[in-house]
Amino acid sequence: MASSTAQQLLRLLLLSAFAFCIAAAATSFRPKALLSPISFDASTSLYSISLGNKYSLLLDLENSVFWIDCVHPPYSSSTMSLARCHGAVCNMASVCNSLICDGGGAPGCATCFGPPSPVCQNSSCSPSISNSAISTSTVSTLWTDTFSVLSTDGRNPGPIVDVPKLPFACADDLLITNNSVPAGVVGDAALSRAKIALPSQLAAKLSLKRKFTYCLPSTSSGKGVLFFGDSPIVFLPSIDFSNNFKYTPLLTDPSQPDSYMIGITGISVNGVKLKIDSDLLKIKNDGTGSTIGGTIITSTERYTQLESSIYDALAREFKAAANARGIKDAPAVSPFDTCFDASTASSTRIGYNVPEIDLSLKGSGGVVWPIFGANSVVSVQDDKVICLAFLRRKQYETRAVVIGTFQQQDALMQFDLATSRLGFVPTLLGRMATCSNFNFTSV
Repeated sequence: MASSTAQQLLRLLLLSAFAFCIAAAATSFRPKALLSPISFDASTSLYSISLGNKYSLLLDLENSVFWIDCVHPPYSSSTMSLARCHGAVCNMASVCNSLICDGGGAPGCATCFGPPSPVCQNSSCSPSISNSAISTSTVSTLWTDTFSVLSTDGRNPGPIVDVPKLPFACADDLLITNNSVPAGVVGDAALSRAKIALPSQLAAKLSLKRKFTYCLPSTSSGKGVLFFGDSPIVFLPSIDFSNNFKYTPLLTDPSQPDSYMIGITGISVNGVKLKIDSDLLKIKNDGTGSTIGGTIITSTERYTQLESSIYDALAREFKAAANARGIKDAPAVSPFDTCFDASTASSTRIGYNVPEIDLSLKGSGGVVWPIFGANSVVSVQDDKVICLAFLRRKQYETRAVVIGTFQQQDALMQFDLATSRLGFVPTLLGRMATCSNFNFTSV
């Protein structure tokens, strides 16, 4: 009997030791990269990411503070902690992008005039937050909490990783009402260059490289992918694109340092350089303390916008080169005004066989971003017409070039914050891959 009891005790000790080893291994796991699926919503033309399979967030390069609608339904967590005003986390929430600029000062202290809630707390840090899709901002209440995110080896999803004390803002639904975001989106994934934005915070919490890479799907039927950190970037059928990047410097605009700016030095169509005012392509002071000109990368504008004289030069040369190939003109289809008869244009692996547009960028040895048919023309009217997928810039836009998501789809875009450079693979299509070819099946 004593022998039997001793054996049972030994088994319990061995099981306990085994469980402890598993727990210790899980606790010590440190991923090199994290993963979020990307969805495209055709009704809004916006992209969203899934954070840990729980929160659907707007993919937003311009917003600097990760926020969630904490009212519908009420946000509740046993690990959330209020970020007090004048505290270290609050001081980090100084942001400056195209929608918000606090002038370098930390957010103020909130005074609550209603019952306490996640969005209403006295003496709390109250940063401004935004939704770039509707160019609107509001104030919020800053907290920290533990969030779960998928890890990855660059080929497949890995274990879920808990990220403790991640700063986030609680807000009401002001910024996601009236169908302004895809259905199911409950907040905004802040991906700007700010210290409090997700790329820098995830890197700091998990000792990742301060970079992120995304691949935007071209349709709503497949998932794209967002990587935080550094890893191989493998798409089916087993193609690693991590060594295929071209690089151009990320420029700093002192009037909105959180934003992603690059330097275009020229634009060509089929090797013919456009005659444009090069001064428009430079970031310069407008005389009031703000800046104008230059090129900004956006994740919430669908089509690349160009200053009118640049657009006119591009449309004129593109039309002439297309006509020379036997591609016939078609009536304009709003919002586009340079359109063609699709039946007169042949198709290739990289889209319609239309003239190539090249963006010459700053960088050693000369860096060129080629834009082929899949990213330069869009099909409309049941694929009977194709139109140049560039627009004149909006009335109040001050940048000469705003690079939209249509020109980025099925391409790789890597934002390296540590080295302040943009890496890009212009298209995956030439190698028989798309952004929807990442293998989301765990192995």
